[in-house]
Amino acid sequence: MKKIILFLPLLLFAAHVFVLHRIDDIRYPSTSTSSKKLESYIIYLKKHGYKFFTVSEITQHLNDSKAVAFSIDDSYKSFYQNGLKVFKKYKIPFTLFVYVKATNQKWGDFVGWKELKKIQKYGELGIHSYAHPHLCKLNNKEIINDTKKAINIFKKHMGYVPKLYAYPYGEYDDRVKKIINSFFKIIVNQNPGALDSTTKINDIDRFALVGKSNFLQKLKTKKLHAKIDVIQKNGEITEIKGEVFDKIPFINLYITGFGVKKINLKNNHFSFKPHFKLKKYRNRVIISYNNKIISKMIIKGGQNARSF
Repeated sequence: MKKIILFLPLLLFAAHVFVLHRIDDIRYPSTSTSSKKLESYIIYLKKHGYKFFTVSEITQHLNDSKAVAFSIDDSYKSFYQNGLKVFKKYKIPFTLFVYVKATNQKWGDFVGWKELKKIQKYGELGIHSYAHPHLCKLNNKEIINDTKKAINIFKKHMGYVPKLYAYPYGEYDDRVKKIINSFFKIIVNQNPGALDSTTKINDIDRFALVGKSNFLQKLKTKKLHAKIDVIQKNGEITEIKGEVFDKIPFINLYITGFGVKKINLKNNHFSFKPHFKLKKYRNRVIISYNNKIISKMIIKGGQNARSF
């Protein structure tokens, strides 16, 4: 009963962090957002009284239902050329996560250090790893080396160590999270979900605004409060069980490649044994009820922590 009382006051509030990648890049429609659409999002938010923050700032406003933050992954040139002017026009802060190797080696699709120095005048910068690897496929030493290399090169060119990190591909498990958290206090993922005071700042959910995206639906989404245990053996999800702290009669449980299953709650608890062989390396488990959701990244064969 104490757990339920703890969460009830939080149901009215939900801050949101959004993630963008490319801007006006017709070559990659699934990861691109038009500058016109981006501008329409900002106009709507301003008209309806939303307050804009960087990712590090929004960690201090998690219970503000009018708090939003825009983040941009990979530091593509298309953001610098097409997206930055939108944020400058409306004086909106943002957080850009730098793909350090691509910047340092002057890859054609990415901004350089000179452009990053201009960008940071209008928003904050974080790290998106050095080589953009699949972190869960690396051993501990390799993850540490990639992270240290990213930090050292960034500091050499920018003069400071950023305090934020975004997982490459949004991929992580319990082991990866523990290592990255030893370097950064603020870590963002790519799991869809809203934020409130129960959100851990080393595991911040973000809604993607790429391709065809229902912005208003994402904006009204709130966080579902639940404890989830995903039991995996040899790449097969044998059981998903947990406890829901919100007063709801059932949940809709989604697994990548499996689909959706409605599950009735018994004394706020649930258990489902799909015995489902994961078809992809990167998967999600999403639990929802009406406009409330909680989601979790599941790496095939990975070490998966609980979600709350």
